[in-house]
Amino acid sequence: MATTLSITHTQIYTDLCRYLLALFPDCEVIQGYSNNVPLPKAPFILMNIINESEMNTQISNYRGSDGLADVTRSVEAAVQLDFYGSDSGQNARIFAALWRDFHACDGLTVCKPLYADNARYIPLTNEEQEFEERWSITANLTYNPTVTHAQDFITGASVSINPII
Repeated sequence: MATTLSITHTQIYTDLCRYLLALFPDCEVIQGYSNNVPLPKAPFILMNIINESEMNTQISNYRGSDGLADVTRSVEAAVQLDFYGSDSGQNARIFAALWRDFHACDGLTVCKPLYADNARYIPLTNEEQEFEERWSITANLTYNPTVTHAQDFITGASVSINPII
């Protein structure tokens, strides 16, 4: 059996994208930068997972009946969100307010929000050498991925004691 991961970055991006599209239906939401691909026309939101850290010691669950073991850890991920367009400051403010509210907890399924830093205004010079409005927030979230791997188990043992004379 191949080793598997229960929650991937793709699933986190999909979950976060779904949440952002519910907040901002007129914005395109994209994942990461791509080489040789121009950015879309504003308004849009760019997502990048920029850091991950372990939050606890792993929890191991051994399943002798099927020869597998599960290893689970809580992970904190930092996601940089760049809001582009004339309403980018307003959109960043809306996101920051709701990320710290039960609204984000209810809107996400794969991961859960922790906290976010303050929005930063970082204008960008595009390929036409024109300034574009951009506000950036780092949103921290948590998720609990499980790694499942094959595990050998002892199914029987015998003990033999030799008397000492």
